[in-house]
Amino acid sequence: MGFLPGVGSTEMLIVGIIALLLFGRNLPNVAKNMGKSLAELKKGLSGFQDEFRSVTREAERSVNYSSSSASGAAKPAAQERPKVTSEVAASDDFSAPRFDLD
Repeated sequence: MGFLPGVGSTEMLIVGIIALLLFGRNLPNVAKNMGKSLAELKKGLSGFQDEFRSVTREAERSVNYSSSSASGAAKPAAQERPKVTSEVAASDDFSAPRFDLD
């Protein structure tokens, strides 16, 4: 099966037989309740994702990265974007970019 790698039709058949033995006549109700629970979980995750996106958008709007100042004076160092350096430690397989704040 493409959506469950490593699980073939034989395994799914065995799981179905076990579920039938365990739940018997209640199997349709169990499946219905599991479907409702899954739908509620998806709604909750969707709400969480929407809230997370709105907070990140709000945070991005609050950060000021303007490249020119209104008075023409030099920008303070706190408002400049940090420079990314591509130095990677020899022992690290993966490392985050290092920022030069000078």
